[in-house]
Amino acid sequence: MMGTKTWWCAAATAVLLAACVGAPPKGDLQRGFSVWGYLGRGPTAPAAMVPVTLFDVRSGRPVASAQTDMFGKYGFSGLPPGSYAVRAEKVTREVTVVDRDLRLDIDLNAPGGVMNYAAAAPAGGGAAPAGPNDPRLARQIAGVWWGYAGSTERQIGLCPGGVYREFTESGYSGTSTDQYGNQTMAWGAASRGGGSGSWTVTGDASGGTIHVSYANGDTATIRFRRINDPGCLSFEGSTLCRKSTTCR
Repeated sequence: MMGTKTWWCAAATAVLLAACVGAPPKGDLQRGFSVWGYLGRGPTAPAAMVPVTLFDVRSGRPVASAQTDMFGKYGFSGLPPGSYAVRAEKVTREVTVVDRDLRLDIDLNAPGGVMNYAAAAPAGGGAAPAGPNDPRLARQIAGVWWGYAGSTERQIGLCPGGVYREFTESGYSGTSTDQYGNQTMAWGAASRGGGSGSWTVTGDASGGTIHVSYANGDTATIRFRRINDPGCLSFEGSTLCRKSTTCR
């Protein structure tokens, strides 16, 4: 199996989930590289607990298998350079690993499995302009910001061009016992939320306010400030770190 390692998480403690849902450690030629990403049934609907298989394109043989977590994340690490195929349900996507980790997001409902995040934006401009805007500041904070607090994952997309996306998911678990302390039941549940629209921003180098106009006509403001952790911001008191500078 080429010594390949797989990484995944399938709901456990908040600490375990926090460690799993982000990107794997950066690879190199000695440790191998990673192919990872998000599996969904559309840009905003995670495909949880779906088996994913990695194949060597040259030989056609399976290299490793994994399963998406409750947020639709999957990943394979320890890979040498080469061409690989990622297969989930009836969708197969190919990638070529050369000298860096690769992210591959897959839409199980789309032709060819291509994830089109722009499809989550309101059609024809949908949402009205969100408010006053500082173009320079908008360029500085544009990207996908992600964080995990308690049992809740939060992700917001401040996409270049003014498209806004958000996604939250909270997981809950517990057990029941009888009068003798014996476990009689274990349970778990999750709630999801999200939205899309447009965004603008005002402020300065230390922080500011993001103005959001949702596709359904609702509006909101999100205050943010810079913190000591490079690559992260505090949004309404919650620390989110930038996963990428684009929304694709």
